[in-house]
Amino acid sequence: MAIQVVSPSSHSFTSEAKYRYDVFLSFRGEDTRHIFTAPLHDALHRKGINAFIDDKKLGKGEKISPTLLKAIERSRISIIVFSKNYATSTWCLEELAHIVWCKKEKKQLVMPIFYKVDPMDVQYQRNSFEEAMAVLEERFRDDTEKVRKWRSALFEAASLSSAWLFKDGYQDGFIESIVEDAYARLPPKRYHNVDYIVGLEPCIEKVMSLLDESDDNRVSMLGIYGIGGIGKTTLAKAVYNSIFFNFEGACFLFDVREISKKYQGVVSLQRTLLSEILDENKIKFCSVDEGISKIKHRLSRKKILLVLDDVEEVEQLEQLAGGCDWFGCGSKIIITTRNKQLLIARNITKTYEMKELNESYSLELFCWHAFRKSQPPKVYKSMSIGITRYVRGLPLTLKLIGSNLAHKDLEEWRYALKQYYQISRTTIYEILKVSYDCLQDDAKRIFLDIACFFAKETLELVEDILGACYYGTRFYIEVLVDKSLITIADNGLLLMHDLIQQMGKKIVEQEAPSNPGRRSRLWYYKDVLNVLRKDLGEKDIEGIILDPPEQEEVKWNGLAFEKMDNLRILIVRNTQFLTSPRYLPNSLILLDWEGYPSMTLPPDFSPPKLVCFKLCRSLFKLEEPFQMVALLKSFQIAYSRYKILAYFCWEAFDLMVEIP
Repeated sequence: MAIQVVSPSSHSFTSEAKYRYDVFLSFRGEDTRHIFTAPLHDALHRKGINAFIDDKKLGKGEKISPTLLKAIERSRISIIVFSKNYATSTWCLEELAHIVWCKKEKKQLVMPIFYKVDPMDVQYQRNSFEEAMAVLEERFRDDTEKVRKWRSALFEAASLSSAWLFKDGYQDGFIESIVEDAYARLPPKRYHNVDYIVGLEPCIEKVMSLLDESDDNRVSMLGIYGIGGIGKTTLAKAVYNSIFFNFEGACFLFDVREISKKYQGVVSLQRTLLSEILDENKIKFCSVDEGISKIKHRLSRKKILLVLDDVEEVEQLEQLAGGCDWFGCGSKIIITTRNKQLLIARNITKTYEMKELNESYSLELFCWHAFRKSQPPKVYKSMSIGITRYVRGLPLTLKLIGSNLAHKDLEEWRYALKQYYQISRTTIYEILKVSYDCLQDDAKRIFLDIACFFAKETLELVEDILGACYYGTRFYIEVLVDKSLITIADNGLLLMHDLIQQMGKKIVEQEAPSNPGRRSRLWYYKDVLNVLRKDLGEKDIEGIILDPPEQEEVKWNGLAFEKMDNLRILIVRNTQFLTSPRYLPNSLILLDWEGYPSMTLPPDFSPPKLVCFKLCRSLFKLEEPFQMVALLKSFQIAYSRYKILAYFCWEAFDLMVEIP
């Protein structure tokens, strides 16, 4: 039976840079390497915890390796696996003594595990530990101080309240409990920032001084404001990454403005805030008011770091961080916004205006993206200086233009610069569009699909779906990354700056400014509802997403898709159709219709290239063998009202199937 003795609260850390490992594992290899410690190490790794384990490459002998000592010092947590023969190894005892020293001097966390040994045997050196120490007393009788140090380390480590005891029973469950405990003690992870941070150091220093991080007696709120593309989010991430480990919990809420517009958007942000800070996945509530109450109740005594990124309206701020009394003493709240008046309205007096880069920093940032170094080659110097003066220090445009000109020869530079110089300096859209205009046709189509439908979706999903549309999808996605039009986050999500996304959507709008039914892609819910209700769709439409901020009812004839012969992407959310669709195009590659209003699909619907089929929370009732599986990668009908009465031959297909 596995017994947890005590689990103390997590500890703050004073410096992020000094840590290389999350966990250091100390153990007697002959006792536990294969039967316990290796499975523990694997479980830590699966959880995303960077754990150090001695792989026998650090040397053997009486004297512990300096590399091993450094690994202990650069770990946040030391886990000691005490086993029957632990004390027979001077190597283990030296590790233990250094771990105890790190606990005292560096405030390192220590988690002892008693693996089939009595904690009292370790603490008071009884039984096998008594025998081992007696041998060492004789062996080191000329160095009694060394043995005394080891005895003291055994006593101190075994006395800790953070101990775990395993005698017998379900070992896998015991290991998972240890992993969860270790994970809870670690601070939040860093966020990936841009590759080249230029000119931010003085900004970071100023923001840090305004935050007054050393003041633990009150809550500080600070606003960072400035125009779009100026680098507010980059600055906020840099500050967050510098200090998050000093708080009991931390959360960075991205895209507050955009997410708030969606159905239950603020509620989802409130849930994310609580789940990330409290490390709880099952936080449930349905209304904004309930979310406010839970935030105030759960966080009012907790020292937290919260970043609200891209806040547009006072109401958004009031619903997520309405007052200093919502959070514990020492908490820091950072708000980024384009709306300075919002900060004034909430009486946030600590503010920092994000300004354009000066000429020197502008040139350096541009050169990092154009040449992968801080200064331009001599033959490109005058043109580089000219373009940075023209752009006037806006980081987003410097990054895009530099990436667009990378690897091009002088003639291509001269041609591109003519395009830029013909654009009004005030028209950011046109400057951004030059990077789009230089793309190949399929790269353009993929860019527009991502801008309209797939920003913040996983790379894997986008590859699966668009790979059925375009040959070489992965190559073109890499081109978009190289051009700085998209980025791929550490968690595999495709990200796009909102100004670039707006540029992509504007390109689509200009296909037919006054007639949404003739555009290639529809994403604005009012345009989509108008097209469906009035049957205005044409064969030009390739993709539709319908996701109104509040649930809409749709009265239609069910035939609005009949003229959309080229429709590849159909996504429906938060909408109640009063009539079932009588026709769906066989050109579909993605059908994702939440709340599908019928128990059956239209009789002639048999799309040969369908990749993703999702009819969640719907009336759909599958009573026949599913025919559309040739390219199918994802099949989800979760939470449908009716049970599934069908059989499937899944063995031939690599599918993600969700049928509860």
